[in-house]
Amino acid sequence: MVLLLGTVTAIPSALLAAREGIWLIVALDIISIAWIAILWKYHGVPYGWRVWQFLAVIYLVGIGLLLKIGPVSQIYMLAIPVLAALLLGLQPALWMLALATASLFLLGLHPDSSLQLAGMPDSPLLRSSIVALNFLFIAAVLTLSSAFLLRHLEHSLDRLHASTLSLEREIGERKKSAQDIHQLAFYDVLTALPNRRLLMDRIGQLLAAAQREHAVSALMFIDLDHFKHINDARGHATGDMLLRMAGERLVRLMRQADTVARIGGDEFVVLLAHLAQDMDSAADAAGTVAEKIRHAIARDFEIGDQAYHCSASIGVTLLPKPGRQAHDLLREADIAMYRAKAEGRNGIAFFEAAMQTGVERRLTLERALARALDAGELRMHLQPQLDRHGQATGAELLMRWPQADGTMIAPSLFIPIAEETGLILKLGNWAMKQACQTAVQLARAGHHFALSVNVSPAQFNQPDFVAGVRAALSEHGAPASALVLELTEGLLIDKRDAVLARMRELAALGVRFSIDDFGTGYSSLAYLTSMPLYELKIDKSFIDDTPHDASGTAIVQAILGMAGHLGLRVVAEGVETPQQADFLIAHGCDGLQGYLYARPMPLDDFMRWLGRRIT
Repeated sequence: MVLLLGTVTAIPSALLAAREGIWLIVALDIISIAWIAILWKYHGVPYGWRVWQFLAVIYLVGIGLLLKIGPVSQIYMLAIPVLAALLLGLQPALWMLALATASLFLLGLHPDSSLQLAGMPDSPLLRSSIVALNFLFIAAVLTLSSAFLLRHLEHSLDRLHASTLSLEREIGERKKSAQDIHQLAFYDVLTALPNRRLLMDRIGQLLAAAQREHAVSALMFIDLDHFKHINDARGHATGDMLLRMAGERLVRLMRQADTVARIGGDEFVVLLAHLAQDMDSAADAAGTVAEKIRHAIARDFEIGDQAYHCSASIGVTLLPKPGRQAHDLLREADIAMYRAKAEGRNGIAFFEAAMQTGVERRLTLERALARALDAGELRMHLQPQLDRHGQATGAELLMRWPQADGTMIAPSLFIPIAEETGLILKLGNWAMKQACQTAVQLARAGHHFALSVNVSPAQFNQPDFVAGVRAALSEHGAPASALVLELTEGLLIDKRDAVLARMRELAALGVRFSIDDFGTGYSSLAYLTSMPLYELKIDKSFIDDTPHDASGTAIVQAILGMAGHLGLRVVAEGVETPQQADFLIAHGCDGLQGYLYARPMPLDDFMRWLGRRIT
């Protein structure tokens, strides 16, 4: 660019000077263009050397023009320190300013110089001094302004660059956190296969598409026979490796359109999409795939230097079916799988209408549950939560259903039935009142604990839920701060805005919130930052793998670190070994809950347990 501009201006200048007979100017123009051309050709030389050469060209031209043209040529001398400030920095610019001023002063002393101006004194010294000082003032202002402006711009760019890097790091960290939580939400930690949530979503998509495409698909529930024996005998590391290898074998057998999911423990589910256009052909195709799965699982698993044998019981159901949703189909496949187990394991069973007997038994349990609730037969037990110093800081209220023979019906049996039938609303209201009453009884005994109580999505989404909580607190005189409501991540899938509004209304009363079984359901940074949360509860499935399994341990550490940055309390559920407790305490877990410390117990036993720890 400099060469082009110089050529465009130098050629007319040289021609005009030649016509007037000013051969010095002609020579200077030719030398300058040649000099700049040489600099352009050898562009590999250091930057500083090229700039100094360029400034030398301008200086040479400026001196020549001052000698032949007159004071108007001082613009060349003025350009030297300004360009030095822009291209080299302040210190070289000051040297160039001194050189230009001194040159101008010395030229003014020369008797043949063309610096004479009208009205100037006849004394060469005085005349040169006046010209040089005025030049110095203007040149210094321009030079210093250019240098300081350039330095300010440089600092601004440095700050902008630093801000950009910081922003990029923050965005990268947020993206990574979102990806990690997405992985926790939709994929199994151990095998990296889709988890229950993603599986249910894909079943729903397949059911919706089946109405248009009229294609029959199949759902298989696979349980590894006697896996528990291997896991107990050889440890979790061997068991985890076997599960990963089993998942890999299943994936290799499937098509791209199929889904292989692990929904917990040693249970896998395979969704075979678009097998045929009719039920009979689809059943034949599903049976063929099921046999391939059975044979694949029956091959020995080589782990270390040992071979482990395993088999699979497989339940199959076809879809779509009128009135059947994703959870209905999964239940049918599960029922069929249990039939395969009952028939001797290592087999395949298709769901049949006769298997509906199991559903009838569930209906019987449903009616018994309703009667037990009306008769006041249900009980609330408390499982303590301890801090890192072993001090009890709270407790979780857990529902129990005692039987006349002294046994208990597990919550895992009757809570799902209550949720499906709507009894969960009545159970939830009863549990809320029990929590308030228990908090008051503990406070009277000198134990001011926060009690955690589970709230189902159906109960929380009731329009009068907030009023019900307020009424329960008022009825028993319990402070709102005594309640920690445990919610599941799935609560936020639908009606998110309404859920957040209800949570904020309760939080304004002093009620606190905990996310139960964190990491096993729908997880998003958006809800973690927007919800008025108090704590996260790490699911027992993650604690089971800690600290011996690297993947499980990494997940627990990630949850603890994220919660710490967000200012959330963390409680670990299912702590059963000293090693688990030591690991959690060492990594800053706030609360520990599990059989290592105490099993759930009635309130009177809980009071005595507290008394023994105090004494």
